Amino acid sequence: MSNKFASLTAKQKKVYNAIENYIKTKGIPPTVREIGEMLGEKTPGAVQGILNRLELKGVIKRQIGMARSIQLVTQEESLYEQPVFVPMIKKITKRNYGDLANMYNVSRYIPLYKELVKEDADNFLIRWEDDSLDCHGIKPGDLLLACTSVTPQKGKIYIILYENLTLLRIYEGRDSQGKFIFSSDNDFLSKTSFADSEIIIVAQVYRKISSL
Repeated sequence: MSNKFASLTAKQKKVYNAIENYIKTKGIPPTVREIGEMLGEKTPGAVQGILNRLELKGVIKRQIGMARSIQLVTQEESLYEQPVFVPMIKKITKRNYGDLANMYNVSRYIPLYKELVKEDADNFLIRWEDDSLDCHGIKPGDLLLACTSVTPQKGKIYIILYENLTLLRIYEGRDSQGKFIFSSDNDFLSKTSFADSEIIIVAQVYRKISSL
């Protein structure tokens, strides 16, 4: 262990270890609040103070003004790869589905562990607000990670546009007439088959991010 690690106090080492365990478990850095919860520290200012001292000692790096930007530093390099900053979008409509990450539709950018996102694809995060796939573990308010590079695969979850509705559905294949079949747990439309001209398949949902 280098001198900079040896110089840490017991409390600083405890914070460093908590961050390290969180990154290894979740794949993303914790927030200040989450660090406080892990350590039983109720005062955010106290956690910030420790983080400031860890940064001064060169064992962490942070990006100013960006949540979840903590990087732990070994003797030579970052403990994990540089994060990928993924846009959290506000909504999906027929007006914006071709440019979801436009400046008016992005609420903020979230740093995610590189292995969580699809390579060579337009990834985005969206907060889903209905219970259409409740039985499949997607609850109202869950944050979903999706990408717009879409080749429909049976059993995968997709965001589709139908008329003026944005729907979350599971692709079940094609029927005898060649129509898309999409199912849900709570289908208020009472409609599962769609002609190609009726829908736009916007994105595939491939992960729920429950820790943000």
